[in-house]
Amino acid sequence: MGAPSPPAPRGSSSEDLAGTRQLSEDAELLVGADIAESTDSSFTVLERETCLNLLSTRGIGRVAFTIEGDAAPTVLPVNYALVNDTIVFRSNLAGTIMRHGRGYAAFEVDHFDHEHLEGWSVLVSGRCRWIRDTGELSRIPQGRLAKPWAAGTRDQVLKIVPSRISGRRIARS
Repeated sequence: MGAPSPPAPRGSSSEDLAGTRQLSEDAELLVGADIAESTDSSFTVLERETCLNLLSTRGIGRVAFTIEGDAAPTVLPVNYALVNDTIVFRSNLAGTIMRHGRGYAAFEVDHFDHEHLEGWSVLVSGRCRWIRDTGELSRIPQGRLAKPWAAGTRDQVLKIVPSRISGRRIARS
């Protein structure tokens, strides 16, 4: 008996990979809104471009999705790359994400400096899709897919096309 086939996705979407405008390092945290300041720290709600810029600086994040019948979301770490505003990561056919995570999902990345009591968090929600089309796979730049830390073959590629992105940054003054 061969490898099990994953179930059909819970929904499909025809979004293609789109371009990303990267912010300069100086502008990275200057772009934002809803700044809340106190005497010792500031809280900033980050704009979309800043969130995308921050996502591009990391390589591991967490995918959250709901397994039918479970009372709470499942959250799993994945190695990822940001390719043209799209989160791209690997899995295997028998993996939990392949079986249950396709459809609506959330993706979260953060960075915290515990010594300086500052950091940021970015949350993306959108459709998680299995990339099966060889043309679409070939448009992912060579070497851009993150190498998974987990042992075993991760030969399937998934993507999350963001429909909503939000981010927060807190910094000590």
